[in-house]
Amino acid sequence: MLGVGWILVQLVLTILAVGVVYGNLLGQDLRTFLPFLTVGLVVWAFLTAAIVEGGQALVASEGYIKQIGLPIHVYILRFFVSVSVTAAINLAAYALVAAIYRVPLGWGVLWAIPGFALLALTGLFLVTIFAHVNTRFRDATHLAGVALQVLFYVTPVIWPAAMLRDRRLAWIVDANPLYHLLEIIRQPLLSSRPATVENYVVGLAFAAVLGVFAAVIVASYSRRIVYLL
Repeated sequence: MLGVGWILVQLVLTILAVGVVYGNLLGQDLRTFLPFLTVGLVVWAFLTAAIVEGGQALVASEGYIKQIGLPIHVYILRFFVSVSVTAAINLAAYALVAAIYRVPLGWGVLWAIPGFALLALTGLFLVTIFAHVNTRFRDATHLAGVALQVLFYVTPVIWPAAMLRDRRLAWIVDANPLYHLLEIIRQPLLSSRPATVENYVVGLAFAAVLGVFAAVIVASYSRRIVYLL
């Protein structure tokens, strides 16, 4: 009955369950922790979908690729649009949480626009990379899923980065490019101010590395895709 609304319902229930439990375990004020958690889960869900679901872009399109002479990037963009639309629906959960907890909004929230653009670019590169690699090595997305589970717990998605900084473990956070991607979206949405210069520099560098890797992967596999399916 709800259709795509189930995507939003699932996220809202996850936010309530995880937010209340972890908020109390970590001694956080729910008025600030729930919006913080919501942004983190939305961004992480997008990155996860770009890798896991995007990794199936070519395998799932095998019938079309073998019968229709369309460019391979059409199938890449198809899955990228799919995960982006899901992320946009999930973002509505943040709007709801922000309204309930009265997150202050100012002109600084517009800094989230370049953040979302960089996140989208990163997602597109991830879909491209894993769609091609998974066509050659069918266990690639499974291995990536295991790695994402580990990264989830060492990335400030459900816990504030300040908790590690207070324990002199800041390097775990600062060396993680996914943390910087989170910050360039979190800071504008939560405090209406831009992230640090370091966040933007690391985020851009990470996207650039992924872009180069994606170009190499496409050059290596694009002409052999139909034979690998």
